[in-house]
Amino acid sequence: MVLSAADRFGDAEAVVDGSLRLTFAQLVDRIRCAAGAFAGIGLDKGDRVAIWAPNCAEWIIAAFGLLTAGGVLVPVNTRFQAAEAADIITRSGVKAVLVEKAFSVGISPFRPGCPRLT
Repeated sequence: MVLSAADRFGDAEAVVDGSLRLTFAQLVDRIRCAAGAFAGIGLDKGDRVAIWAPNCAEWIIAAFGLLTAGGVLVPVNTRFQAAEAADIITRSGVKAVLVEKAFSVGISPFRPGCPRLT
């Protein structure tokens, strides 16, 4: 979907997030980079990945990167408390969790010893 939009509207603005402005072409470059990162951590097609973050450019890039890599998106509501997020994340059987730094305090209850990427 985004790839075909980039072919048609490459230099048109696709994402505006505060001062960040990305064209469709720039967005696709970042999505491909994210897809490569998912492959780099060993994500296989069909693996589930949770994203617990507010709507922002990074969320868009991560979500489309995940889908491009063949993963399955498990969005976690930003209004959830840590226990609610933990329940969704645990029951969905995710292989990885992408979390906004502000929410990362709530990560430890469901992934003890989970390595942190910054």
